[in-house]
Amino acid sequence: MPKAYWLSLRNQVNDHEQLRIYGELAKPAIQDGAGKFLTLNGGQVRSFEGFEQTRVVIIEFPSFDAALDTYYSAAYQRALAPVKSGALTRDLFAVEGVEDLLPRGNTEGPVAYWVGAHMRVLDVDKTAAYAVLAGAAMDGVGGRFLARAGRTKTFEGFPQTRVALAEHSSWEVALEFYGSPQYTEALTALDGGVTRDICIVEGLEG
Repeated sequence: MPKAYWLSLRNQVNDHEQLRIYGELAKPAIQDGAGKFLTLNGGQVRSFEGFEQTRVVIIEFPSFDAALDTYYSAAYQRALAPVKSGALTRDLFAVEGVEDLLPRGNTEGPVAYWVGAHMRVLDVDKTAAYAVLAGAAMDGVGGRFLARAGRTKTFEGFPQTRVALAEHSSWEVALEFYGSPQYTEALTALDGGVTRDICIVEGLEG
């Protein structure tokens, strides 16, 4: 069964104290749903396209159903009170992972995650050509896709229809990937075929 992921993007904090209260209530509710934090506030973030991200949260769940059930659970709905009162505005959504996830292998230190979201496809053919080249480029640097155009469910904010999430072995590899010759070839093929947000975020230790 493929895993699933919550992604919280375009986060705008309006009340830090209320956000702290949300965090205290939300964490146990997420853990009760078997959620595992892959990133949390405080790690490095770098935006390449679209919105300038400063806070990116990624949470892994054992399945798409578990990701949805956790959001709608009574415990998490109680935790949302500060968010609903305006302490935080964000785009929060779930995406289903790839069916056959490649092994991660041994990696020292935190990995980094590549996030592509808020996508609007303007040219299907260009987007398809890009996907082939981008996948080859990802393979070439030892990265792996965790989610790629799987089912999505928008909980808050912008309605997501197409999301990509990949894992790199380190922050440095992720940072260099965007400007690599192989990925530049993919971007050339894309040629404005989609609008999107692209960023990388540093993963938690372990």
